Amino acid sequence: MEKKVHVRLDRNSDFTLREVLKKIEEIQEQYPDLDVFFDGDDYAICSRPRKVPVKR
Repeated sequence: MEKKVHVRLDRNSDFTLREVLKKIEEIQEQYPDLDVFFDGDDYAICSRPRKVPVKR
């Protein structure tokens, strides 16, 4: 599944962890069908579609 970058952070920015978590919450509220996460490799807030469990 392809991830989407919502916010790319500058590694030298003054963003606090609290601000990053708040931004993740805001994106989750906007897009409830996506898993929103912080990607440390890209230093960005990203998302991808939620995996739907298979019902048997």
